[in-house]
Order: sequence, then C-alpha cells, then structure tokens
Amino acid sequence: MTHLLQPICCAVGTSSNRDSFLRSWSCLALTILSVLTIINLATAEWTSSPTQNLPLCTAQNEQHFPVLIADGDSGAIVAWSDARNANRDIFTQRVNAIGDMLWKPDGIPICDLPSSQSWPLIVNDMNGGAILVWGDTRHGNQDSYTQRIDADGNKLWDSEGVPVCTHPTLQDDVNAIADGKGGVIVVWEDWRNGNQDIYAQRIDATGKPLWEMNGVPVYNGDGDQYDPVLIADGEGGAIFAWWDISTPDWNIFAQRLSAEGVPMWHSNADAENSPIPLCTAVGNQGAPVAVSDEKGGVFFVWSDYRNDPQLYTRAQLYAQHITAQGEALWEKDGIPVCELQVNQQQPHCIPDGNGGFIVVWWDERNIFADIYAQRIDASGRPLWGSEDTDSRDGIPVCTEAGVQRLPQLVPTDDMGVIVYWLDYREDFADSTEDAIYAQRLDANGNPVWEIDGIPVCSAPKEQISPQAVSTGNNAAIVVWSDARGTDYDIYIQRVP
Repeated sequence: MTHLLQPICCAVGTSSNRDSFLRSWSCLALTILSVLTIINLATAEWTSSPTQNLPLCTAQNEQHFPVLIADGDSGAIVAWSDARNANRDIFTQRVNAIGDMLWKPDGIPICDLPSSQSWPLIVNDMNGGAILVWGDTRHGNQDSYTQRIDADGNKLWDSEGVPVCTHPTLQDDVNAIADGKGGVIVVWEDWRNGNQDIYAQRIDATGKPLWEMNGVPVYNGDGDQYDPVLIADGEGGAIFAWWDISTPDWNIFAQRLSAEGVPMWHSNADAENSPIPLCTAVGNQGAPVAVSDEKGGVFFVWSDYRNDPQLYTRAQLYAQHITAQGEALWEKDGIPVCELQVNQQQPHCIPDGNGGFIVVWWDERNIFADIYAQRIDASGRPLWGSEDTDSRDGIPVCTEAGVQRLPQLVPTDDMGVIVYWLDYREDFADSTEDAIYAQRLDANGNPVWEIDGIPVCSAPKEQISPQAVSTGNNAAIVVWSDARGTDYDIYIQRVP
C-alpha cells in the first residue's frame, strides 16, 4: 500500500508535533477512504470473463424471461418472471453503468400476489422509470396488468397493478410499446368473440386507460389472427400487423389506430375499417416484425413460403414499406430481403438512422443455420454486399460451426449495430452447450470485432432468451436466463 500512502502523506508538515500528528491522522483517513473507493470500484466493474458474468438474481427456484430498457444513464432496468415464492411473480432490478445493483439484492417485487404473474414486458416511461406489462391469473384466466415505477423502483400506480384487460376469456401473446407521451400501448390475441382476434389498450402516464374498457378491436373479423406486433406512430397511436388464417393461405394484414383508438386505415374491402393487406401472395406468410421509418410510416418484414407453397419447409424473408397513410411504396406483396431460396427465419429489425432499416436473420444456405444481415434504404435498395457477391444475399455475421439462432440488434453511436444471438458452436454429442455471442457491424456492414463474434456468455449449461439495450459508447448490456447454478437465474453482461 506504499504507493497509495506516498502521494497523500508527502504533504504532511513539520512545524509542530501537534500539527504533524493531526496531519498524519488526516493522511491516514484519506488513505483509508482512497483504498475503500478503489476496492468498491474494483468489485463493481463488469467482469471480462464470458464464463463468469454478473449475477443479477440468484434467488431460489427459477427466474425466466428477462426484459430490460436503458435507464438513461448508461445502465438498465431489468424485469423478469420469478418463482422464488413457489408461484410466478414479477421482479425488477436496476444496474448502473459500472455493474452495481442499485435496488434490493435479487430485485424488488412489482407484483407478487398468490396467483401467477409471468411473461413481463417493459417500456420506457420517458421520465427515468419504466412501465411493465405482464400476464396475470389472479381471476383464474389469463388477464393482463401493468405498473409504472420510478427511477428508484417505487410503484407509481395501484400497488397491485392497473388492469389492461380482464375480460373473462383468454388474452395471449401480449406485446407493448411506449406511446411516446409517457404511457403505454398494449396489444394481444383475444378470444372474447369465439375466435382469436386482435385487441389493444392505451394507458396514460397516470395509469388511466384511455380506450374502451378491456380494449378496442384492432381487428375482429372472421377466422383467427396471430402474433400481433406494433410500433408507435409518433402521435399517441400505433401501427399494428398480424398474420391471419381466415383464408386457406395465411396472410399478413395491418391497421393503424389513432391516439383515441380509432382505426385510420381502410382497404378496398366492403367492410368498414377493414385492415390493409401487406401480403396475400400464394402460400403462407407469418411472423411479421415492424420497424419505424422515422417519418410516421413503417417497414414490415415477414417469413414467406410463396416459393414453397406445398411443403412449407423453406421460408424467405420479404419486406414492405407503408406510409403513415397506409399506402404501400414497394411492389405488391413485398420485395425479398434475401433472394436465395433457402430457409430464412427469425428476422429482427431496427431503424438505420438514415430513413432505412437494418435486418438480421438466421439462414440455412450452408446447411446449418448461420447469422446474416442486410441494410435496406427507404426505396428498398440493399446497401450491404461486395462486388463478388449478390448484395441481395446479405452479409455473413456468423458462419461458425454448429447452429446459430435468435439473432437480435441494438444500435451503435456510428449508425451501425451490435448483433447478438444464441450460439451452439460447442454443442456436441448428447449435451446442449449453447452460448451467447455478439458482433459489431459499422454503418457499411463491416465487422468491427473478431470474425464470427465474441462470447458474451460461454458458461456451462444453458443460456436462454437473451435481451439487450444500447448503452452508448458503441456498447450494449445483455441479460438472459442461465442454468449454470442449481436452477435458472438471471445474469447480465456489458459488451464489449
């Protein structure tokens, strides 16, 4: 500790024994404070080992389905489903920029009623806190509830949550976004009409439902509708899409609701307020994703079996650009993201910061699933690719041995992205050894980190359901459910 003592103690004077004594004690106090500060910072730092990572919650029983948002200060607020009380509850934790847990160890309860609460969602409340949405069985069937917390984890709405929908039928596949006004818009699949329809509700910043009790129909027509997605329209409303099986082929449709919950788009069909078709091509289309064009419109990307309408073993990704008025800007039924007729699945998209979007997916062109990406401008032109490859084929992000799945994106400061995914390159024999890997791409699609990515987590056993947010400085925070202990816990890591 001599190197710590010397810079501080060299200033001790010798004019009197008393002064010297007092200054020596001051020196010692400053030294102890300095050492404690250094120790505290050292223990708070993110680990550099992908086999260790930072435990966020290791309470007894299983913790699953973590979600997170950036806290506005280079940290994150995380929520998850927690079985420590022998049923499913919703817990949350805040971690700061250097890896300190700011709230109670293992998190604080958001809803811990005796019934089951699960599948949490989280959005930013635009004031340093968060709004959480979850599925809830307190009334016997699956309902949905929401709660808002501040930056210190204090509940701001009713202590047991605000009901989003408590209609005595099943609500499933809930999705949510911030409404851009401090509140939240929630969408779900709903069985109240005897078949599966799409309903939505908007809750304002005070916890007040703004639309009809138990939600308004986004679409409640014939047949079943699945997997609703949505983005905010910038005016307090939202744009929605889903896949529809009311006809022999599965198709993709879309609708926009105003800030008051009123349908704004209309197709040429006879039914009033009928949604607009995104794709009604031959074969099945499903699993749409939505990303803002940052001008009030939206890009949609989906899995499409038009080139394999009999076996449904080989999907391609197609995309469409829709204006705020519901007009399609690209050719009818969309354009291919990748023209190779090999299986492409699980697309994930973010805006590229210049009017277009970046999309990532897994791709079986080399037999086992690998990760590919593409950047597409507002006119539908692919921007990534070299002269010796077809730019419509995308660029490789990871072609390592084994299977790679569930790729997702977060933006970086230089208009590039960080891609992260589940990676099975070490999966051998009868054991399942998955891991989480990541790669950073610049605005031109060039890899910044080592080829095929860097490990975020390569600990033993299973890692599942990773989610991430950008923290600035071209970095991200990743959270996941991890089986390295006696059961599933929540771990977190900053990358790089």
